[in-house]
Amino acid sequence: MQILRDRIAAIERVLADPPQVHPEANGVWSTDPACYEYMATLASPGSRTLETGLGVSTVLFALWGCRHTCVVHSEPEVISCQNYLRARGIPDDAVDFQVGPSEQVLPNLMLRDLDLVFIDGCHGFPLPVIDWFYAAAMLRAHGVAVLDDAQLHQVRLGLFDFLNKDPRWVRTRRRPKWVAFQRREGGAMSEDWAQQPFLGTPLRIRCEGLVPAQARPFVSAVGRRFRLL
Repeated sequence: MQILRDRIAAIERVLADPPQVHPEANGVWSTDPACYEYMATLASPGSRTLETGLGVSTVLFALWGCRHTCVVHSEPEVISCQNYLRARGIPDDAVDFQVGPSEQVLPNLMLRDLDLVFIDGCHGFPLPVIDWFYAAAMLRAHGVAVLDDAQLHQVRLGLFDFLNKDPRWVRTRRRPKWVAFQRREGGAMSEDWAQQPFLGTPLRIRCEGLVPAQARPFVSAVGRRFRLL
């Protein structure tokens, strides 16, 4: 319990003195303190973690002693964050900054068995889905994916419906601004539609408008024959 109290105190210190890495936000974008507190229960010294985006969470992952990978689009943001860490005596030797668009960087990362991924990079659709697709494939069994800015349609679109229906993912936390899912098994994310029966059976397609009018009686007859079989 004392370790968790110390971590919560550290979160409060960083939020009171955040890294100034986002000029467009007059300082830094951040999520709810409860999100950082939840991740503090999952991350510990030596935990293998990854995030898309950079900010308060990056500082906290460094403070927690994680072997952390930060995928960020902007080199100036990295420099600002490194200066912040060094000025406050926070070791950054276990933080690996990967600079570039996440949709280009993530497919080339050779990471496996991650304990925690934090999706908080570009929020324009379909980037949150792409970030989740590649980052989640690097999770170990029972690893956790945390998605920030859940209030945005661009983040929710398609992804939340899928995760809520997929029995291989368990929702562990839900807040207005963020949500966390635990993956029950590891491995690649690529699969065919037939491997996702939890999404339901395919929609029936009507023939009208899809075939010439003169062929419709024949198509209908074939359909009736198959239904009888």
